[in-house]
Amino acid sequence: MAGRILKDDIETLRRQADIVAVVGDYTTLKRAGRSFKGLCPFHTEKTPSFTVTPDGNFFHCFGCDASGDLYDFLMRIEGLEFPEAVEALARRTGFTLRYEELSARERRAIGERSRLVDATRAANDFFQTQLYSDAGKVARDYLKARGFGAEDAKRFELGFAPNEWDALSLALTREGLKAEDLIAVGVAMRNDRGGLRDRFRGRLIFPVHDPGGDVVGFGGRVLDALDYGDFDPPKYLNSPETPLYKKTRVLYGVPQARADIVRAEQVLICEGYTDVMALHQAGFSNAVATCGTAVGTEHLRMVSRYANQVVFAFDGDAAGVKAAERAWDAARELTSAGGGNLDLRVLVLPSDQDPADLVREVGAEGLRSAVDDATPVVPFVVGHRIEEADLTTEAGRTAALRAALEIVGREPDPDLRREWVRTEVADRIGVPYDFAVRTAQRMGIEVDRHEGVAVRSRQDRPTASSASGPDRAAARRERDVLRVALQRPELLPEEWYELTEEDLTHPVARSLFTALQAAGGPGVDLSAVLEQASDDDLRGVIRRLALEDDPGLPSVGHDGGGVADPEGMAARVAAERVRRLLAERIQAQEHTLRARLGELHHVSDADELRALQRQLIVLQQRRRELRDLV
Repeated sequence: MAGRILKDDIETLRRQADIVAVVGDYTTLKRAGRSFKGLCPFHTEKTPSFTVTPDGNFFHCFGCDASGDLYDFLMRIEGLEFPEAVEALARRTGFTLRYEELSARERRAIGERSRLVDATRAANDFFQTQLYSDAGKVARDYLKARGFGAEDAKRFELGFAPNEWDALSLALTREGLKAEDLIAVGVAMRNDRGGLRDRFRGRLIFPVHDPGGDVVGFGGRVLDALDYGDFDPPKYLNSPETPLYKKTRVLYGVPQARADIVRAEQVLICEGYTDVMALHQAGFSNAVATCGTAVGTEHLRMVSRYANQVVFAFDGDAAGVKAAERAWDAARELTSAGGGNLDLRVLVLPSDQDPADLVREVGAEGLRSAVDDATPVVPFVVGHRIEEADLTTEAGRTAALRAALEIVGREPDPDLRREWVRTEVADRIGVPYDFAVRTAQRMGIEVDRHEGVAVRSRQDRPTASSASGPDRAAARRERDVLRVALQRPELLPEEWYELTEEDLTHPVARSLFTALQAAGGPGVDLSAVLEQASDDDLRGVIRRLALEDDPGLPSVGHDGGGVADPEGMAARVAAERVRRLLAERIQAQEHTLRARLGELHHVSDADELRALQRQLIVLQQRRRELRDLV
């Protein structure tokens, strides 16, 4: 949060960074001509369709259509916002970013955050050092008993708070940190004599990071092997609310899980620090946890940046149902605020088990099956309401029906409402579907609305010509020409410069041609063309064309599939494509002239008649020249 990054630095870094090296950290790339190919890191595939080109530093997947530049790749693979992607790439490449001039207030805010982050970082370093000290053996023994080793501890930066009143406070103030900053970040408090005492004592420490990787708070667990004297501490203790730590806005394990959440297109949310570690250890590296609070709107807003499907690992008891219902309320609030529709599901756990217990009992494959079968949140809540009801009496069935319909009625998707009333309400309670629908209508809940089908008159129906859109063959020919212009501009003939936007019939081809010409024409850097593109869809088309194979064009520098002169043949094919487009334009102009000539009178319109005839002769001659060249 150092202010706005200078645009010049963003562009310089974009050009200088090596996209092959960056993408190569996520998937194996092999050279394929001027580009590199590999398996797409964004979707599952067996045959490589993901292409990266150093010329312009961009990528495109021909399987899922993902495309973009280096920043787009990092934003997608790591779930970053644009400034975060720029800063992540700068850290990776050692590039020093500059920022715009800040106001005094902004400098103070950034300075305060930097000081507080320095304090939490120093505390985290202290805790980690203590974990590997003699005193920290009790914490290491606890981790070992839970099945966690040194790699797990390092991955999550675990630490140990000595069972002393002021070990951390003394160590950090001796290093020069201010007491006020240690208090502000919640690792120290004032004692009765005005000095400092540590908040976390005799605990295994779990640092909590924000999405950018800064430590913003801590969670601490007591260790049964320690003697706490007469004091009976709570099992878990979390940081208080601070300028850095807002428990309704943080999730434990996000930096460690983010990339896998994006790849899996799914996030698994549980309630404990060690649950997250156990899930990661079992191969579920898309797991995170709340920090002693219910899942809220800000939590879901955060994870919605990375994935659409959210699976909650909740107990199957009343508390778990209540937590699921609150999470669903938060999701609907997020949707109403324009945050998109999340697919919420619940992994139902036995009342005496947490996710770590389940992993130990059924193994990774068993847990995978359970996650895949997770119940959508609405059927989960509805099912619990019905299980609590007395379905042996008419009054009980009526009460269960109304309670279940009230829940389903909150679902905004009409198709899901209709399906769940049928399968989760009517079938489970044992009442006819029509009766359930009528009951819902009396409650003011719309479930199954039958709409009449409007029949358009003959005059309103589209004609064959208007429905067909641009001619597919013509669109294919235009695509072939533009592919050459992007990939191998040196092959274009002089006739290219006669082409205009009007010579292209497909709207996307026209837009691409316009962007190419605005950037300076064929042969310019691809980034310049992308900058002139009108929207992201067009940029995706440009990247795809710049990377896709051209089966009709022999490859220069290869045998061209048996062609004696592949370079000459490629130039002839490219020229033929361009000249054919010009010939089609001329043919259309001839057709227009002939139509006009048929309307003229040979006496009253003699002058115009002769002028159009001369134009027609010139067009015919030009078309014959193009035909002979082809």
